[in-house]
Amino acid sequence: MGATNIPIDEWDLDVVGSGSQKAYMIPPGLGFVAVSARAWEAYKTADLPRYYLDLGKARKDAQKNTTPFTSSVNMIMALRESLTMMQAEGLEHIFARHDRHRRATRNAVKALGLPLLTKDDCASPAITAVAPLNVDAEKIRSTMKKKFDIALAGGQDHLSGKIFRIGHLGYVNDRDILTAIGALEATLQLLEYDFTPGAGINAAIQAIHGK
Repeated sequence: MGATNIPIDEWDLDVVGSGSQKAYMIPPGLGFVAVSARAWEAYKTADLPRYYLDLGKARKDAQKNTTPFTSSVNMIMALRESLTMMQAEGLEHIFARHDRHRRATRNAVKALGLPLLTKDDCASPAITAVAPLNVDAEKIRSTMKKKFDIALAGGQDHLSGKIFRIGHLGYVNDRDILTAIGALEATLQLLEYDFTPGAGINAAIQAIHGK
C-alpha cells in the first residue's frame, strides 16, 4: 500500500494490512488495517485469543477519535507529515514513480547480465531481488557497503547468501536509482565480473525517460 494501486473494494478483499515502515516512509511502529463488512461478521464468532490486537477494540475507540491503548504519539505525528508529502505528490504520481523505478532497476540489472529472482509480471514496485550466478551475492553487498556506503538487503531463509535486494520503496527519486546502479557497476568491476560498462546506467536512464 502506498506504492501501487490496491483497489480493495473492486478486488473484494476482506482484510488488508500495511506497516508504517513501508511506503509511508517512517519507522516501524504503526499498523494499518482495512476490514470488510464480511470480515467484521466473521469477527463476531471468532474465538482466537486476543487482547492488544483486538480490532474490535480499535474500531470502537476510533469512532470516538481515540485508541484503546497508549498511542505512539511521535509516530502519529510522523505519519501526518508523510501523508502530507504523499498528498502533495498525489497517489497516481507516487504509483507511477514506483513503477518507473521498478522498470529502471530491473532493466539495468538485466543489461548487466545478472539474473532476476522473479519474472516481470509479478515484480514488486518496492524492491528488486537479484540472484547472481557468476559473482557472489554477499561480496557484492559487502563491497557496495564498504566502498560506496550503500546497503543492499540480503536473502532470508533458503535464499540467504544467494540473492541481494535493491530497495526502491518510499522516499526514493531518479537520482537515487542512478546512484545505486552506478555503484553496482563499479562494484562488479572491482569483483572482475564480465559485463559491458555503462550498460546498466544506460538501461536505467532509458527506463526513467520512458523509453
